[in-house]
Amino acid sequence: MSESSAIFDNRFRAALLHPRHWGTWLSIALLALLAWCPVRLRDAVAGACAGLLIRLSAKQCYIARTNLAICFPELDAAAREALLKHNVQVGLKCFFGYGEPTFLPSAMLMRRYHLRGWERVETALQAGKPIIFMIPHTWAIDAGGLYFTGMGLPMCTMMHSAKNAVYDWFINRQRMRFGGQIFERSAGIKSVIKSMREGHHFFYLPDQDHGAEASLFVPLFGHPKATLPALPKLARLTGAVIFPVLAAYNEERHQYELSIRPAMADYPSGDLPADTRRMNEEIEALLDTRREQYMWFLKYFQTRPEGGEGFYEAGIRQIRGR
Repeated sequence: MSESSAIFDNRFRAALLHPRHWGTWLSIALLALLAWCPVRLRDAVAGACAGLLIRLSAKQCYIARTNLAICFPELDAAAREALLKHNVQVGLKCFFGYGEPTFLPSAMLMRRYHLRGWERVETALQAGKPIIFMIPHTWAIDAGGLYFTGMGLPMCTMMHSAKNAVYDWFINRQRMRFGGQIFERSAGIKSVIKSMREGHHFFYLPDQDHGAEASLFVPLFGHPKATLPALPKLARLTGAVIFPVLAAYNEERHQYELSIRPAMADYPSGDLPADTRRMNEEIEALLDTRREQYMWFLKYFQTRPEGGEGFYEAGIRQIRGR
């Protein structure tokens, strides 16, 4: 696959207007209306819908409950359920605002952000360093990449294509609103390295389970997790500064919030397992007091060191058999 074919093509295609996509277009029209709805009202409605969504999303909530039990065994069932409800509330507030990057004027959109630690990024830029923003899968994750490109940073990232063609076009088009490059994950890391050497900074998502073959098993919240050791390799090949970043939704401010931790010093160390574990430690630090922000419905622990079936399948089969 050539680099040009690997970069997402955000041009509109007539096939997206096929009648089978009309329901998707209707939902996007609703997102447009919500983008202009008063934020406090929108957040109140989103919060009130959390209980209903939990009842309707048995499979996704089973995955989330499993993850919470794995990661926080010290919490009792009631505390984990309260965390799940809060998590769904935050997710709905982010989703109800998902049309903002497309339908709000740029100046209004950029005012929707609150920054912590941006001076650290400015210092790295003044030194002429390439940057890797290491950002775990929170509900507000897209807000992070959009802000960086909105500030004029040339950015690149890697994403899987969405199954729905209209959503795939809509989501990636708004991710590229202020420029930047989005590579298909199948393009491989060489496309990212080339882009970084040409002056782009990298928006890196570190925490999905990509199977055992290319991964190392290192702890995440005390439990072995299949983790790609790509970050230390990228840092070594590009000489990049690595900033762990939490993209969150601040429910008091009703704003997106980016918290930028200090750069990972003396990284990589040359010890690949230790460097991969350190990356997961940074994820834990980012989420330490913001557990409600994480996408707990993803199968982070699907691959197990001993092989065999993951943690989720048996419970999901029971739900489907009801």
